[in-house]
Amino acid sequence: MSCKLLITGGQEAVFEPAFASHPASVCLDLEDTVPDELKPATRALVPGFIARARAAGCSPALRLSPLGTLDGLRDVLLVHGLAELPDSVVLTKLGSVAELRLYEELLQGRCAAIEITAIIESAEGLNAVEAIATASPRLKALSFGGKDFSKQMRMKREWEPLFHARSRAAHAAALAGIGIYDEPYHPRDDLEGLRLHCLRVKAMGFTGKSATDPRHVPVIDAAFAE
Repeated sequence: MSCKLLITGGQEAVFEPAFASHPASVCLDLEDTVPDELKPATRALVPGFIARARAAGCSPALRLSPLGTLDGLRDVLLVHGLAELPDSVVLTKLGSVAELRLYEELLQGRCAAIEITAIIESAEGLNAVEAIATASPRLKALSFGGKDFSKQMRMKREWEPLFHARSRAAHAAALAGIGIYDEPYHPRDDLEGLRLHCLRVKAMGFTGKSATDPRHVPVIDAAFAE
């Protein structure tokens, strides 16, 4: 699947437009795009989100908060309590193999079939990316997150400063035989810029791209199909 569409901010109103864009995977964010005061209400949307995503032919995923936070623990407990499980979870700010293994231990039992995508968005994560990529058969993809990475590294969030990080992450994913997604594209209205950016990261070895705008789904799918 070339596009993972992320639903941000706990916005139930955008569920139907998201499903209507026919992404192969649609992911509900429980992490930093959701204000703290809206996190309980967003978690309450999860069962309906999963059911509606499957009914629309989309693979449902959940983007979890880091395990080092109370919200991360709440998110894991939420997954365990679901009657209908997501196909995959997206782990944010993953920085080590030990952290990935802890997630695996916590998501056992009836959750053991849930696949994992790990976001590489920190210096620690990039430093361990080769080990992370090969650490688990449940890890099906990496995702590169430039926003937090560039902030930590004190660099501009632009193509040249992030080239090394993207290249190393793509190399690790290829070595492990798993997929790798690039971060969402901005500005959102620049669809031609999005298309060209997709072709650039595809040429580096990326297998797909995340999106936060349903209009981006067909552009991403077409670019990665070329």
